[in-house]
Amino acid sequence: MHPKTVQFFLVGVFLLAVALFFWMAAGGSSAPIAPVEKSAKTVSRSTPIADMRTATEVVVPAIDYAGILARFIGKDVERVPVAEKIFALTFDGGGNAEGVEKILQTLASNGLHATFFLTGDFMKKFPDIGARIVQGGGEVANHTVTHKDLSTLTDEEVIGEITGMQQIAEKQSIAVVPFFRFPYGAPTKKTITLANDLGYVAVRWTVDSLGWQGAKDGRDASFVQKRVVEKATLGGIALMHVGSASDGSTFDADALPEIIRALNNEGYQFVSLSELFNEAVH
Repeated sequence: MHPKTVQFFLVGVFLLAVALFFWMAAGGSSAPIAPVEKSAKTVSRSTPIADMRTATEVVVPAIDYAGILARFIGKDVERVPVAEKIFALTFDGGGNAEGVEKILQTLASNGLHATFFLTGDFMKKFPDIGARIVQGGGEVANHTVTHKDLSTLTDEEVIGEITGMQQIAEKQSIAVVPFFRFPYGAPTKKTITLANDLGYVAVRWTVDSLGWQGAKDGRDASFVQKRVVEKATLGGIALMHVGSASDGSTFDADALPEIIRALNNEGYQFVSLSELFNEAVH
């Protein structure tokens, strides 16, 4: 081999070795790699509801949904037995969305997470709201597709109402946490069993704000605020709504800032249903 050829060959090997050294020192890639929790699971149609965490790859925190279902099977839970002063704000969405903006803004400004029970029809009518809830740290739960009284339906129709909402959410890439609220608060032993068999825990409420009734008997937002605060308790669950009453009022959204302020002053912390139930099983 010619001496100059050997010289060029050795220089090339040296440069290649240097490049390889810096490439490995940088982690072997030109792009940063996001951390992934070992417990992370990807949600798909074949993933059981009780194993769902989030539509993303990172799970923070891990919630023991299987343990929660085992603990509360057969029940329509009105209050979660915990020793801490924690309280869950929940919002039903099945009609209009007149109060959504104010509710989401209030939660965001206070750094709070809440649980939203949405119907499939609501999600189709307002396809951006589910994503905004999740992006803000909240969670979407199941409130059927059409908000029918399940006690009047066949078993097959009940199953279709529950699974149909989940399928609509999946099309919007929204993971549904395994909590179910019966329309009109009308469960039966059989329909609770059907919901449990689909992996859902049935969740009622400790206090109904009655904001959905509007200005009945001269009520206003202060009535809603007082009612929720007075009935708050450890492990309590407040039922509120994202829409307006038939008179156009949005007392739940209007009262929310004062509810948060008053209960914070009483030492309460606000948590999502996942966090509340997880506290009860750990």
